[in-house]
Amino acid sequence: MDATALHYENQKLVQQLEAQKSEMHLLEAKFKELRNEQSSYDNALISLDKMWNQLVDDLILLGVRFGGGLNNLPALDHEELSQESIESCPSEEIFLFMLLKSNNYGKKDDNTLLEFAEEALALRRSATLALMRSLQEAIAAQQARSEYLSLALNGEKSNEDVVVALQNHNDHLKEVIGNVREAISIVNEKHKRYLDEIEAFKSSYSKELQEIKHLSGELEETMAELEESRRKLVILQLQRHGSSLMNMSGPNAVNGAVSADKSSDENMGWGDLKDAVDEAKTLAGNRLLELHETQEDNLILSNQLEDLQAQLKDDNYVFTSKPYTILSDQLHHLNAEIERYKGLVEVLQNDKNQFLQREKEMCAKGESVDNIKQSITAYEAKIEELEHQILKSMAEKNDLEIKVEESLQDSGKKDFKDEIHVMAAALSKEMEMMENQLNRSKDAASEALALREEAESLRTLLAKKIKYKEQA
Repeated sequence: MDATALHYENQKLVQQLEAQKSEMHLLEAKFKELRNEQSSYDNALISLDKMWNQLVDDLILLGVRFGGGLNNLPALDHEELSQESIESCPSEEIFLFMLLKSNNYGKKDDNTLLEFAEEALALRRSATLALMRSLQEAIAAQQARSEYLSLALNGEKSNEDVVVALQNHNDHLKEVIGNVREAISIVNEKHKRYLDEIEAFKSSYSKELQEIKHLSGELEETMAELEESRRKLVILQLQRHGSSLMNMSGPNAVNGAVSADKSSDENMGWGDLKDAVDEAKTLAGNRLLELHETQEDNLILSNQLEDLQAQLKDDNYVFTSKPYTILSDQLHHLNAEIERYKGLVEVLQNDKNQFLQREKEMCAKGESVDNIKQSITAYEAKIEELEHQILKSMAEKNDLEIKVEESLQDSGKKDFKDEIHVMAAALSKEMEMMENQLNRSKDAASEALALREEAESLRTLLAKKIKYKEQA
């Protein structure tokens, strides 16, 4: 094959190489675009998963706050994908299966994958709706207890019912406080686990930095060796060109063919050496590209680490976090309510004892009032009888006076007149005694009426005090 054919083949290979390079650049640009889209998709899924997990945590903690059970507390430990499932799952679908909370991944086509995603999302949505229904039931139960307690404190229940209602509410608050404390312990354990993971991440990050420094040193040494090899190669090429020129200028024609063969062999050796050097350069370039990618990844990880360190810059982060703040405020509020209700129970117990004493006194006064009423009735009947007797006596007196006048007119006997005067004086004394008795009866009746009014005023005052204590 002559030099023209070799040159033509070389040009064809160069054109094919350029076409492959342009195609490779297009594929790299398309891959970069797809990678950016995948990164945006992953970021959206990560944000959605964080918001969903925050919603689930808030529903669980609010359910505990409103007196719900502890059955939903294990849901605070969100499931993570296992290493086996991550290895079997394509990289572009890892975050999707993290959102779906599923470890059952297999080779699926598009339709099967869509059905699987819909079923997993429906399952997670149903679990979240179940938490919401549980929270609604807890809130409804809390409202029912509050309404019953309000009715009991507003005086619509008896004192015994009030004490029982307060005791039940106190027991319920103790149970809620126990649940809240257990929830706080779970949150503290999660925080401690996150701190351990962050410490492990810091340790691995420092190890990776050391490895990167080590690789950078090796790369620099390799580049220095390559540069030294290149210099030696240039020197050898210059020496070779100089020796070949000297051999070509020699007059010996017999050894011309032998020298040509030797030069061709040496050219082949130099070509292999160039190929080896080019391969070493390509390998070094690939290592350098990998190093740059590793540095970019480490830069991203370092930014994430800085964000986490900014959030966890002090040990008081857990005490300022949203779930801990909510639970702490709720705990203080519940403790304050317990203390307030304890004081209220003590006050009501004292008031109950006072009310029982007052009730005994009122019962005694009520009995005395009943006795006074009976005596008033008897006095009124007696007053009426005395009034009738007085009227009758006055009528008899008038009749006697008329008869006396008639007798005085008919007879002038002095002894009969004296007898009449004696009878009139006796009758006057009897009437005076009856009037005195009538006045005493009226005084007793007035005193009974005054006692009745005093009893009514005491009852009104007692009712006002009871109402004031219930409102307080």
